Amino acid sequence: MRDVVPVFDAPGGTRLEFKDGDFWSYTYRENPIVVRVLQGSPGDEWVYVDLPMRPWDNLKRPNGVRGWIRPDNFNWQTVNHHVQIDLSDANGNPRVDFWNGDTWITGTYAIIGKPSTFTPVMDAFLLEKFPGYNEVVGTHILMLSGFSTVYETFGGGLPRIAMHGTHIPGRVGEKLSNGCIRIPNNIIELIETQAPLGTRVNIIA
Repeated sequence: MRDVVPVFDAPGGTRLEFKDGDFWSYTYRENPIVVRVLQGSPGDEWVYVDLPMRPWDNLKRPNGVRGWIRPDNFNWQTVNHHVQIDLSDANGNPRVDFWNGDTWITGTYAIIGKPSTFTPVMDAFLLEKFPGYNEVVGTHILMLSGFSTVYETFGGGLPRIAMHGTHIPGRVGEKLSNGCIRIPNNIIELIETQAPLGTRVNIIA
């Protein structure tokens, strides 16, 4: 069942409005929505959350929409995994590293956005997973909670940033994409298998 989730500026305060419409309990692909809890605990009447919505005040910010919701219909989960995407590491190449707590699991160089459609810096989380639909995006797509700051729309929908596979693994380390992060299929498959929804994804420069 797809329901609108009311979001408020304070517990019991003013309901927030969003540029792209209501905040729904399910994604466009009918998967349950994910939020990141910033303040609150299981059993609380209200929790303060990071939402996978575009900023209503400034579309040049990739993410950071926050508000208060009632968590009655959400399932709680603690996530220790973390992905760091360094747009220019010490060797000058874009790199992805995947961790479980303090334990490094895997890493690779990546293809990121070209200068005209750059990959934005953001503090995001893993929102949704689904199989790749052609060889260009590889075997899996991991959708993030943040957005391109270049595109108003993309592919007929919202310009959400994703990590996904690639059909040109020999070109990792280059800046070629429309803003998404492309990594070899064997690495995206490992992250898809082990990273729970809600995994924190930091994109740094």
